[in-house]
Amino acid sequence: MGNLLKMERYQLTHNLFYWCGIAGIFFLGFLTADTYAMEVMGPTGGAAATLADFFNGMVYDSTFLLIIVSSILSLILGQEFSCRTVDLEVSAGHSRKTIFISKVAAYLTAFNFMALVYPVAGCIREFTRFGIADFGGILYQIVKAAFYSVLLNSAVFLMAVLLCICLRSSVKAVSVTAMITFLLSLYLGYGMMLKLPVSFLVIYQIREAVSTTMFLQPRPIAIGVIWISILTFLSWKCFSRCELK
Repeated sequence: MGNLLKMERYQLTHNLFYWCGIAGIFFLGFLTADTYAMEVMGPTGGAAATLADFFNGMVYDSTFLLIIVSSILSLILGQEFSCRTVDLEVSAGHSRKTIFISKVAAYLTAFNFMALVYPVAGCIREFTRFGIADFGGILYQIVKAAFYSVLLNSAVFLMAVLLCICLRSSVKAVSVTAMITFLLSLYLGYGMMLKLPVSFLVIYQIREAVSTTMFLQPRPIAIGVIWISILTFLSWKCFSRCELK
């Protein structure tokens, strides 16, 4: 397991697409941070007063970002199937269980980090403007937003993992992942306007979680855990049965 995790980390840290994705998202967050100053969480969110407001607001508005990050994940993981890297790991004698766990752990860690680069870049941009007046309060808000970002975004990334395993092609995985994530985002936008049921969506629960100061929120946690459990189970079942040599 340890060797597989090291290999996954090496592959990701030496992947050009991964670093280009991080660089692109950092510059996107850095350049767009000012747009959150007056409407930190949409038209009803009010103006930003601290760096924590920017962090919360950029996590709140990260739905579009998930399309980009999930597509990059699908591209990189899909290449492992297209180039038969996974087949070589199986041929080398590693069990499918250890391969699956190491890939899920490595990819969730790497791409949750990528998603958090966006609000961090915004805070860096606005640091000289707002400073840190209440370090404890700001740290609390940032840790809370990061916790729910990792928990709920992991479900979105696991959907990309499942599609990569099922399709075993980087081109197909990227196309389907981008389409599904876009449709979910579209449904969220219109669903909120038309009063359709949206509470089951993790991308909706991210917004709910960062809109309040309470740390432990049962509904977002429960929905995140349920989606992660379902997608992990389906991904494992598909991976354990797919044809690999």
